[in-house]
Amino acid sequence: MVGVVWGFTETRSMRRSDELRVADARSGRRAAFGRALAAFGLLFIAVGTVPWGGAVPGASAAVSPNTSAFTDGGVSEVSGASNSILEVQPLDDRRPIRLMQQDAEDATAGATGESGTVNGVPRETTETAPVTTGPGAPLAPGEVMLPPSVPGLPVPGVDPALGGAIGVTSEVAFDAVSDTTVFTTSPNAPQSPESAGLLAIGGPQGAVTLISFDVTGIGEGTVLSALLTFTGAGEAGAPGGSVGVIYDYVARDGLTANDVPDGGSALNVHGVPSWFEAVEPGGLTAVDVTGSVSGDGKITFVLPGQPEATGSINAMESGIPPQLVLTVAQPA
Repeated sequence: MVGVVWGFTETRSMRRSDELRVADARSGRRAAFGRALAAFGLLFIAVGTVPWGGAVPGASAAVSPNTSAFTDGGVSEVSGASNSILEVQPLDDRRPIRLMQQDAEDATAGATGESGTVNGVPRETTETAPVTTGPGAPLAPGEVMLPPSVPGLPVPGVDPALGGAIGVTSEVAFDAVSDTTVFTTSPNAPQSPESAGLLAIGGPQGAVTLISFDVTGIGEGTVLSALLTFTGAGEAGAPGGSVGVIYDYVARDGLTANDVPDGGSALNVHGVPSWFEAVEPGGLTAVDVTGSVSGDGKITFVLPGQPEATGSINAMESGIPPQLVLTVAQPA
């Protein structure tokens, strides 16, 4: 009986010993797994793979104080060291990431180039382009200082081949030497002496004004600009119209519509037919006829007006005669 009891006791002791060895083996495996997991956590922190901005789900189990729940004291010490590393790496110490442009790696966003472009694209502008209202140079842009003229440079609108031959430019104004009005509805009737102080254009009577000039003194000079100017009269304005020209002719007093010779269309500086918009009482009108004046000689300009309204112009007898204003360049 004693032997049986001893044998049962020995068997239970061996079974308990086996269970303890199994438990120790399991605890050892858990401890090894915990140490390996903590080592991986330290490795990730050292190389900067994980962007530590706070607690990371899943990974915190390897480096948190709760590691001791499934590891031994040695792993808890490693976990404490990991937590100290997290505390000395604030967000502000992270290296900034260099931002690159999508369209050009060597350009700065919004940079303005030497040519006035932005990132290679022409910059938009709201400035109004210069407008020419007559012969000569266009209007200068706002707030731009133009340099003084340079001797020897050609004048704007002049053939560059003539630049070296131009010495000086001058403006000359010629008063009309003769002017009169004829009527297409009464082709044989001249203008009455009582109305000699005024010239008429257009209207129901078909009034046509002729203004003659005798251009002299141009010689070998070059006409750069020619403006036919006259001052409106009467009580109401009227639409303008085209301008004709008759060369080597002077309109005489008592002229009728049947006596007027044929002519052509006057031309402006661009070589297209001359035109003026309107005539107003007291207003000065200047018509570009540069393409029709080239030198000395007699010349007559014809103003037919528009049939819907009659306009009035001051004649020679009014004391405000029409003029032909020339800008002439003389050779050096």
